Formats: sequence, structure tokens, C-alpha cells
Amino acid sequence: MRSNKVLSVLVENKPGALFRVVHIVRLMRLNIEGLTLGVTNGGEECRMTITVSGDEAAVEHVARQLMKVIDVLEAHTYGPEEMDSRELALVKINTDRVSLAEVQRNHSARIVDSSAHSAVVEVVGSAQQIDDFVSGLGSANVLDIARTGVAALPKEVQR
Repeated sequence: MRSNKVLSVLVENKPGALFRVVHIVRLMRLNIEGLTLGVTNGGEECRMTITVSGDEAAVEHVARQLMKVIDVLEAHTYGPEEMDSRELALVKINTDRVSLAEVQRNHSARIVDSSAHSAVVEVVGSAQQIDDFVSGLGSANVLDIARTGVAALPKEVQR
């Protein structure tokens, strides 16, 4: 069964680490839906959060293969219910057709910049919440969009 899974990969902060991780994902023919990367743990390591579309067995296999890569310290897979995640989107909207007050009231978006005919709003939430926000505006009202990709951490296992 194909679904979106998240690969959380902790790597040493060295040149080429991103390439080696993405190369393994590419070899396994998984589609990368989103990728975020940030320095963590005092700059010695980077956390890559990769959203991939593929069957569960293939994603698990990629995680096992990643553990063999020299710069990889950890590699885990998570389903949407196993993690706390957020994504940020900057959406440029046509203010000639959409009221900014209504956008803020109905979607809890924050205005980042505005001009005579457009505004850039910031939306933070799950990938689904951002998809819903964009579709609620309508494609004719969205002038441009930039998304960060998912940042995620696993939930604590309840015992």
C-alpha cells in the first residue's frame, strides 16, 4: 500500500551527506514529496526530515540502507500518527479578489507583507491544513506559494 511516510535521518554535518542520503532514496525509486534539513546539536549534526511516497516495505528498506551510509547516525521511519509535525507556507494572494480580514479570521493566517494588489500570508500547520487553506482560497486567488516541507519529531510512546 502506497502512502506518505517520513524518514527522519540524523547525519554528521559534513559536505556530501545530503547527496548520499538522497542518492539512496533515489536508487530505491521513492518519490521525495518534501525535504527539510537543519543543523542541530550544536552544529555537529544535521536532521533531515524527508517525506516520501512509497509502499511501507520500501521505505523501511531505505531506512535500513541509510544506516549503512558513513555519515548517517540514525534513520527512522514514521507514519503521520506517530509524529508531531508542522509545515510553514508563504502564500501570495490577490487582495483585489480576497479580503485579508476574512483570510485572517477564517484561517488564522498572519500577514507578512502587503501591497496595493497582493499580500503574502504565513500559514503554519500540518500539510493537510495548508492544502486546505490553499484550496479554500481558490486557485485564481493564489498568485504564488512557497512551502518549507515538514519538520517533525516522533511522539513519545505511551506505556
